[in-house]
Amino acid sequence: MTREKALSRGFSLLDDGRTDEAISYFAELSAKDPHYHVKLALASAYAARAGVKIEKIYSFVAVKEIPQIEIAHSKTSEPTTGLLNVLRQMSAHWEKVPELSSAPREDISRALQVLHDVTEPGAALYSATLRIVYIKSLVSEGLRNYLITTQGQVCTEELRPFFAWSLNILDVVKLLVKDVQKSFPERQKDCEQLQNDIERIKSEALAKPWPRETVCF
Repeated sequence: MTREKALSRGFSLLDDGRTDEAISYFAELSAKDPHYHVKLALASAYAARAGVKIEKIYSFVAVKEIPQIEIAHSKTSEPTTGLLNVLRQMSAHWEKVPELSSAPREDISRALQVLHDVTEPGAALYSATLRIVYIKSLVSEGLRNYLITTQGQVCTEELRPFFAWSLNILDVVKLLVKDVQKSFPERQKDCEQLQNDIERIKSEALAKPWPRETVCF
């Protein structure tokens, strides 16, 4: 059986909504044929079980150029219409990215693990898209927990988990930059600079001494 026919059989399972069977099928196929097309199929099966429809959010990560914005200085210091339009566009893209609870987020983690060593640009871009979903979910969940915690008196020990959470976000963003670098090799220098900046920020944060005694605010 050709690879194309083998993949077609698995995608038929996905089309029928039999995601668990599709995942098992593609996992067995990947063990026999570790081609990136097969790994992409397995990753997409995990994403399907997580309820992520990639076509709705693909345009968010596929933007190659950040718009150049000129802000007109005036007495009122108001941003130009161009700035507001760009912010609206970015916000609209961000709203398309779903927020996942812990169970479906684990499936996204599995999909990312499947693709972690794939260097083909298309597969790396798919990985970057899934990672954006993962990042948004982590950020949203963390912010909700932080708001709940900070409704009353806050002590340093209660902030420790959020410090660890913020460092984890930096690690995930660094992986996202690596995905983007694989997708767009021509932006290698920019991506390397971003990775260095992220590592510097993390190092500076870890260098700050944590209070030895509990301090409350």
